[in-house]
Amino acid sequence: MTTLRLIFWIVCALLLLPVAHLLAGLFTAVPDDSWQQVRDYLLAPAIRDSLILTISVCALTLLMAVPAAWFVTRFDFPGRRLFSILLVLPLAVPPYVAAYVSTEAREALIPWLVEIRNRHGVDTFLIVEQVHRFAWLAVMLAAVLYPYVFLAARSAFASHGSRLAETARTLGAGPLRSFFRVSLPLARPALAAGLFLVAMETLNDYGAVAHFGVQTLTPTLFRTWFQLGDLESARRLAAWMLLAVLLARFAEIRLRGRAGFDSRQRASDPREKPGPVVAALCLLSCSLPVAIGFLYPLLTLGQWLRVTGGPEEVGPFLRASWHSLSLGLGVTGICLLAALVLTAVQRFHRDRLHDLTARTASIAGYAAPGAVVAIALFGTAASARDVLPDFLAPVLVSGSLLWLVYGLTARYFAVAGQLTREGLDAIPAGYDHGARLLGSTPLQAFLRVHLPLLRPSLAAGAILVFIDVLKELPLSLILRPFDYDTLGTWTYGLATQGQVFACAAPALSIIAIGSVGLIVVELLIWKRR
Repeated sequence: MTTLRLIFWIVCALLLLPVAHLLAGLFTAVPDDSWQQVRDYLLAPAIRDSLILTISVCALTLLMAVPAAWFVTRFDFPGRRLFSILLVLPLAVPPYVAAYVSTEAREALIPWLVEIRNRHGVDTFLIVEQVHRFAWLAVMLAAVLYPYVFLAARSAFASHGSRLAETARTLGAGPLRSFFRVSLPLARPALAAGLFLVAMETLNDYGAVAHFGVQTLTPTLFRTWFQLGDLESARRLAAWMLLAVLLARFAEIRLRGRAGFDSRQRASDPREKPGPVVAALCLLSCSLPVAIGFLYPLLTLGQWLRVTGGPEEVGPFLRASWHSLSLGLGVTGICLLAALVLTAVQRFHRDRLHDLTARTASIAGYAAPGAVVAIALFGTAASARDVLPDFLAPVLVSGSLLWLVYGLTARYFAVAGQLTREGLDAIPAGYDHGARLLGSTPLQAFLRVHLPLLRPSLAAGAILVFIDVLKELPLSLILRPFDYDTLGTWTYGLATQGQVFACAAPALSIIAIGSVGLIVVELLIWKRR
């Protein structure tokens, strides 16, 4: 295990290196005039728009996810098994694709906006138009991000079953009161974890907010860097973003205290047979998020594909598909190997230092928006140019694909690490003692006993990491090599060029691959757990 421990510290150092380098930039000098311009004219509107959008999306995800998770867990209504799968599929739709498919619906309301301007003046028109953009953006983002909260809430509701709710019913509490007084408070840690993921994805998004013209922090980073040509101010802004996100994450963990949730269902409690009114509410609460977050984008893209007849150039489409598949498979393999090393060392060296280091490395990468990770890697590459030998520096610094793989690994390692850790925690410690009594070393015990039992968790982690890499946009836009398009960057490029209908083929490819993976995870892993 000595070699594994060495690899453990190397992996943690690589995961923490970009974040540490970026945070260290807070103590370096930046030209006052450049940073003051960003602070005076860009920072306040960016923070305001980010807070408004994040709070709106989180509130809408709660409204979409919590009732659906409660009904699927508690009641046996017609179509429940089908909805338990369909409610997860919006996770396969990239947020920027959801923004693009709303173009026609938003343009249909332009005559109404013009009428408001003619009747009530320009000031009223500007306010209504801004609310109109924010509302559409919040709804579309919530419609594709609510599965994070849905999965967490469903696991929490299933973990304590319906027996506590039935106990509350016998004490005189109605169904609605037992939900708010018993089930919902017990699910608070799970909901907080799901909402944190939703907030991070909202802050990370670039394609959707840029399409709607909303200047959140991520577009402000792009604007500071590329339009103003000020990398140092962009790096300073990225560092403050990262610090704020990490403080918010640790504050949430601190406020939660020792509260947690167990995703393993303790008992197969029978589900209730709902009456006609409750059954109608079940169908409505489950079908509405699916219709907005999955069916609407799918049908709209299908209509665009029929109009365009497919991609105009097959060659670029095939190259983008190959780049996405190879990049996704490579990053997924690296994340799984790193997750196995870290979880194995944590398993056999149960001390606080290893556990805290591994968890910090996971949180730091996943909490950082993609644009922030990209800027951090640029600083890391610049430092590597000064430290590495002359014969090695050009290979590592100029190889943009290497830094893209590095950034994606640092960003999405937490997904594989979390699922691998959960799977390993479910294996009883007695297996370790039995293997040691039979003469196996810790490494042999891990390879012969733990690794076969981890296959479902590894499969789930691999699929989810692959889907995240397939949908990633900001990191790929910044770190990709010249003339290296993925399905995501090609979709974004077509939309920014005004060819919205032409982006149907790559967008449908992303959704199709992601949907198949999510169905496999739902049927084989989440359902079993």
